[in-house]
Amino acid sequence: MNTVKIIAVALWLTLISAMPAQAKDPCKAVLCLAGMLTGNDGGSECKSAVNDYFSIVKFKKGKFKKSATKEARGAFLQQCTSEDEGWINKINSAYGTVRKGF
Repeated sequence: MNTVKIIAVALWLTLISAMPAQAKDPCKAVLCLAGMLTGNDGGSECKSAVNDYFSIVKFKKGKFKKSATKEARGAFLQQCTSEDEGWINKINSAYGTVRKGF
């Protein structure tokens, strides 16, 4: 009985470790959000990147904090060092304090 449990746990751990991790890509977010600023939506390819950006939300004492949210979102976008700082600033100025995504 113990051997079956050990094999089952080993198999489960093997399956979980084989799953790819989904890291947030700040460069993809910059590209997709810049497209939104120019009137494009990027389609389904941009949905996860846009959600990654808008999932960054800061609260203090249960209240939505616009400035802290904008700062955290800006820090996320700044991780994309290959992008033009001007686009990052435009994106964060337009969407940094928006509570929910599109």
